[in-house]
Amino acid sequence: MTTFCMRACLSGTAFFAGLGLNLSAQAHDELHFSHPLISESPSPDTKVRLNFLYLDVDEDGEKSKEYGVSLEGEYAFSPSFSIEVDAPFSIVDPNGAPNIDHLGSIEVGFKFANFAFADHGVLLGYGIAFVLPTGDEESGIGNDHLVEIEPFFNIGYKRDALEVVAFTSFGLPINQNQGEEVETEMGYNLSFLYHVSDRVSGLLEFDGGTVLSGEEDGATVINITPGVKVKPTDNEKFELGAGISFPLTANREFDVRAIFSAFYHF
Repeated sequence: MTTFCMRACLSGTAFFAGLGLNLSAQAHDELHFSHPLISESPSPDTKVRLNFLYLDVDEDGEKSKEYGVSLEGEYAFSPSFSIEVDAPFSIVDPNGAPNIDHLGSIEVGFKFANFAFADHGVLLGYGIAFVLPTGDEESGIGNDHLVEIEPFFNIGYKRDALEVVAFTSFGLPINQNQGEEVETEMGYNLSFLYHVSDRVSGLLEFDGGTVLSGEEDGATVINITPGVKVKPTDNEKFELGAGISFPLTANREFDVRAIFSAFYHF
């Protein structure tokens, strides 16, 4: 079953890649979106991104702090197709217990863009990501046996200095252990970015997810993140970004989350 699913997904990826490359001739270079802090840009891009994360967590009365760093690389083969790899590493600092550190679950994504409505400032996007079992489930950092398949869809709207991006994904785990419950989840993001000047942009983002099946069926988490992106030098390829996240729902993954990112576009 696992082999069949992987083959089907890879075949679908190849088909959409061909479709995306055919559309590239119609691409509009001016319709390019800046990368948000939490969400994903609908524009295929060639970049390297380094993220630093801090989370203050209170789970069932047990407080801990989490520190993370992730390295993300993306290569655009055309204006309408790119491949992306994200490798996270986390350190958990539970109160009164030794620190735990481990590589998280590496994610490989294939991103496509459709420029059919580019004249109206609209970019449609879709793709698929594979979350690999490179983590350590016992420590709570990533997963060590599940492969998660995440088809995703997004839409970007750009007008003057404003960029709006909406994103949704569906997590479908495979390779469960015998008797392990299947947990599926829908994720969603909404990002508003405004270019205050050539060097400064303000952001307001919403991210969250809803469990569709499994032990926590129906549980929903929504977070809000105000942030800023700046170009600190004359080199426009280099950007810095920072934001602070707060939960809006009773269900929460953290009390406070801080993110700092460095981007370099090629």
